[in-house]
Amino acid sequence: MQITSVVNQKGGVGKTALTVGAAAALAERGRRVLLIDLDPQGHATTEMLGLPEASAQAPSLAKALTKTWKGPVEDLVVSHPRSNLGPGGALDVIPTSPGMFDLIRRLDGFRVPGWQLARVIQFANYDHVLIDCPPALDVLTNNALATTHGILVPVQPDRTSIRALRLLNDQLAYVQNAVNRDPIPYFGVVPGLYRRPMSTYASAALVELENFGYPLLSHVPLGVVMNEAAAHGTPVTTFAPETTQAVAFRQIAEVLDGYFASRPAPAPVPIADEFVFEDFITSVARTRNENDNGARKKLYDLMPKKPRA
Repeated sequence: MQITSVVNQKGGVGKTALTVGAAAALAERGRRVLLIDLDPQGHATTEMLGLPEASAQAPSLAKALTKTWKGPVEDLVVSHPRSNLGPGGALDVIPTSPGMFDLIRRLDGFRVPGWQLARVIQFANYDHVLIDCPPALDVLTNNALATTHGILVPVQPDRTSIRALRLLNDQLAYVQNAVNRDPIPYFGVVPGLYRRPMSTYASAALVELENFGYPLLSHVPLGVVMNEAAAHGTPVTTFAPETTQAVAFRQIAEVLDGYFASRPAPAPVPIADEFVFEDFITSVARTRNENDNGARKKLYDLMPKKPRA
């Protein structure tokens, strides 16, 4: 299972469109694909794919990440019904949920922040997992970077994207240090959201982006077809398969599939075995209540007592 994070802390660079387009193109190639909507704004779920958020009562990504729900990953997944699939292919989604906005504060309190997403998806059965990261270098993005095998970075050909790329590199170094993992490779940089023909300013910025030395993948220029596809809750590869954007997503999918086919099986992602005091108390209380005579059933009996003066 190859995990790709689509990441850029700069908003409005086409990150969600790239995640959905690449995921749909991989499914079209006959790959089993899981798209994780890690962005609390949920644009991949609702705007791009026309799916509902997970309800407050149902299992959700937010509950799984904070361990308030501990079921199998399959219970979080919904299938996208309006995508062209190749033989054996699938496009499944872990949608956003109402609790996502509160996650940053709650995950920051974990003893070993960074491995929660890896724990949730470690037993998923897919060829590719694509993670739509939030437009921020926060604990959610760190979770994606900790577990990923490589990143796709959408950029606009302008100077602000150059600065954003430098900041992203600083964050990659921080995460690699914090969780003691191997360097995170760039699967590619994807220029997009510019008008054709490209202006002199955009061309000069693109040259600067090339100087970073990362693989520069197919461009995804602006086009009203992207909005039209989203309005139908359908990937552009299905909605308008002959357009420049659809062709670009297929070329990007081919690159990702090339990494998937040629690289050795990745080493297992280390999962922090966190000691959660609340879980311990609950477990002990349940065992005691099953075995005693019902006379002592209050959790405070398990808590350390202060010595009397």
